Amino acid sequence: MTATGRRAPPTDPGAEGWRPALDQAAFGVGAPDLDGLLAAARAPVILAAGEHDPMCPAERLPDGAVILPGLGHNAHVEDPAALDPLLSRLRGA
Repeated sequence: MTATGRRAPPTDPGAEGWRPALDQAAFGVGAPDLDGLLAAARAPVILAAGEHDPMCPAERLPDGAVILPGLGHNAHVEDPAALDPLLSRLRGA
C-alpha cells in the first residue's frame, strides 16, 4: 500500500494488481498499408498530423496531408479549434 492507501503497482507483471494495458508486441506489427486503407475507405478522408507529432511525422504522410502548425500527436486535445477547417471540408465533401 502507498501512503494514500492505494495498492502500489507490483514490479512483477504477473503479480496480482496493476498490469500493462497494452501489449508492447503491438508496436512490432509494422507500418499499416496506408494506400490500401485509403482505397478501402467508404467515406471522405483527410489525413492530418501535428507539426510536432513524434508518432506520425509529416515526412511519412502522403502528398495532400494537412500539417497542423505547432501541434503534436493529440492535436484534438491541444487545440480543438484547429480541426474546425478540416471538419468543414468533410462536411462539404
